[in-house]
Formats: sequence, C-alpha cells, structure tokens
Amino acid sequence: MAMTKRTIKQFSNEFINIESMIPENHFLRVIEKHFDWNFVYEEVEKLYSTLGRKSIDPVVLVKIHIIKFLFNIDSLRKTYEDIQYNILYRWFIGYELGEKVPDHSTYSQNYKRKFSKLEKDLLQTVFDKVIDLLTNWDCLDMTAVYIDSTHTKANANKKKNHKETVKIEAKKYQKELDLEIALKELHDEDLTDDEYFKEVEKIIKCNEEVDTEEVIGEKEVIVSDTDKDAGMLYKSDKEKMFGYNTSVICDNNNYILTVDTNGSNVHDSVSFYQSFENLTNHFDISNIKYFVGDAAYLTSHICKTIIDLEMIPAFPYTRKGYRKGYFKKYEFTYDEYNDIYICPNEKDLIPTGINKDGYIIYKADSNDCAICPFKEQCTKGKCKQVLRHVWEEYKEMTNEYRHQEDVKEIYRQRPQHIERVFADGKTKYGLRKTYFKSKERVHRELTLLYACMNLKKFALHHYA
Repeated sequence: MAMTKRTIKQFSNEFINIESMIPENHFLRVIEKHFDWNFVYEEVEKLYSTLGRKSIDPVVLVKIHIIKFLFNIDSLRKTYEDIQYNILYRWFIGYELGEKVPDHSTYSQNYKRKFSKLEKDLLQTVFDKVIDLLTNWDCLDMTAVYIDSTHTKANANKKKNHKETVKIEAKKYQKELDLEIALKELHDEDLTDDEYFKEVEKIIKCNEEVDTEEVIGEKEVIVSDTDKDAGMLYKSDKEKMFGYNTSVICDNNNYILTVDTNGSNVHDSVSFYQSFENLTNHFDISNIKYFVGDAAYLTSHICKTIIDLEMIPAFPYTRKGYRKGYFKKYEFTYDEYNDIYICPNEKDLIPTGINKDGYIIYKADSNDCAICPFKEQCTKGKCKQVLRHVWEEYKEMTNEYRHQEDVKEIYRQRPQHIERVFADGKTKYGLRKTYFKSKERVHRELTLLYACMNLKKFALHHYA
C-alpha cells in the first residue's frame, strides 16, 4: 500500500449540520430528550425585566456549568474556553458554530446579581429536578440506603491559619435526652421531695414547645485565614489540610438521594442528622428496609432513630476505647431485670447515678474489688465502673441484627454502592478539591456535582 502524504491545509467553506455530527448513542442526547429544562425559566423569570437588552439564556448558563462536571473540566473559565471549539458542547447548549460564546464571568455575575436572590438555590433545584426524573422513571431502589461521607480539599493554604475559640452547640437530640434522663431520675427511690419536684419540672420543661439551649460551652479550633468555614483535617500525624466533609445517602442503584456539606472537623455522627432529615423530608421512607453505615454512625441515638422508624441498621461492630490487657465491656453481663452488671468474678455493679451525657454509672463495691483476683485486668481504681447509655438497648439490638444473614449480605455490598459513588466522584467528576470558598458556595458546587452524577448515570443506564 502506498503512503499518503497530505498537502498543506487549505480549508474551504462548508455547510455543516451539527445535529448530524453528534452520535445517536451519546449520553447527552438522552439527557436532552428526557430532562426538561423549562423549570429554570420558571424559577428565574421574576428576576428579569420585560424591557431592555436581551440577556444570556439562563438555561445556557446552567448547561455550561453542568458540562464542567460531566466532562471533569478543571474550572468554569476553562469550560467556557472549550465551548468555543468543541462541537459537542455547542450542540448541548444550542449554539451554532459561528455564534459567539458568553464570557466566563457571565455565570458568576448572574449568580451574584440575580440567582442568589432566589428563595431556593437554583443548583439545589437542579438536583431536586433530577431526583424527580429518577422517581418518574422508577430508577430508585430504596430497599436499602447507604450513608457515608468523604473529604474535599478546600481552596485554602494549610499554613495560613490561626486559633480561635468557638461555641459548642448542643446535640440535635439534647431535648429528647434531657427528658429521658429526667424520667430515669424520677424512678430513683432515694430522691427527696425537693429533688423529686425538680425532676418533674425538668420533664415539664422538656415537653414544652421551646428550644433547648443551643450553646453549651466553648472550644479552641484551628481556623483558615482564607476560608473560615473549612475544617482542619488530620490525615496522619504529619499530613494535614483544610477541607470540607460531604455527607451523602445513596440507594441500591447508586443514585445520590441527599447531599450535606460541613467542615472536615465535623464528625460523621453529627452530620448524620441533617442528612437523615433531608431523606425523611423528601422521600417515602416506608420502603426502606435497611439503613447501612460504617462504625462512625454506631451511636445509641442514631440506632434509636433508625429502629424507631422500623428500619434495620446495618452497622459493623467496633471495639474503640478498650485498653489492651483489660476486660472488655461485653465481658460484664447486664441483668436487665435487676438493672445491674455482673463482673467476671460474679460480683454486682449497681447503678449509682446518671451523668449529663445520658450515661448511667454502675459501680462495684470497693471491698469486693480489693480482694478480687482479676483486679489487675479490670481497673486501676478502688472500684470498677461501667457506663451504660439510657438508649444502650438500641445499640445492643443493632449488634444483634449484625449477625443476621440478610444484614451481613447487605453490609458486604456497601463498598460497591456508597464507596463506589465517592470513587467515581473523585476520578471522573472532580470531587477531590474545590476552587470555591465558604461553605455555602462549596455546597452549591458539590450539590450540582452529585446532580450531574445522577443525570449521567440515568442517561447511560437508560440508553443501555
């Protein structure tokens, strides 16, 4: 076969139909066919005047932002540059080859001057409309839902920081906990009349329609000089960075149901409540049989919250906090009828009080501990103490569920669901880092990122 050598490029005018150049099986065609963009006009219509110069189509601005995540482009500026010569992108936003593309600052200026005035964030609306699409096409499998969180690197220099004293907020369930503690205290036979009436007053106060005290103390934290909302994340003893923690709940088909963003210094057991509230507010949870999470969510109140709503928590077992060479808590037998613990030496630990965090304190007799042959394996103090939370029974029920074959199987599937979502997000959609500052802006971006993941998954699965 003879070698072909092309001559110097000499381009001529051609009539080109962009529509014919886009493959029929491309996922963007599926999105265009099934996703109705008219809601954008309805949302922003009141922000525009009926007179004056014509604006850039708001749907175009939203689509360009979506292109950024669908094709994992580094920034919006780069996205606008790519649209100038990328035929596929032009087709998606409805621009002809010779039509001038908007400037990269157009979106940010529109958001600052117009879209930010909406009662509900526009990008959150996009996420909700994608969920509506999935619901209408019966794409969601809510038999089991999976919760976890991942870190996104903040746009903040870890060396530029200062220490700051911040307020510690009360637990989300503080009022419920106070009521439970007061009810427990009320059953104490040694209460005086004054102490009895004080407990009754606490119960009455807990049942009143008033908010509990929101601030319970102060603590010192490391705050970024450039992004005060980002939290310091310690990846190891030597490595640290500022970041954001995104809590996500997904279904059995790996579609993201809720997105919640906090600083990286917020624990998963704290961010759980906002995510769970979003889930219960926007979905029919009666279809959920299993609620799956890692050890970070294994707390007494989270277990109670899930079990009370007739879901089965699928959490792993954890032995955090146990000292090597000492008896574990599960080696002390709890006698529910007599409300006592029995130690390995068959001596009783009786309840002596309850602390403000809801833990009942069970103490052994110091005389029994003094002559106990197992004292070196039990405690360094005069007598052994065991703490039991007022909702400990729910945690024990969760540990019992863990041994069921169906729960074991559901938990084994966790890596291929929620962890797969994060793996795809970081490798294909730019979840590893953000170029934005402040919790509000980062949350908007991550919400759209997950909306794009849902949209692309729907398109690929629907075409297949």
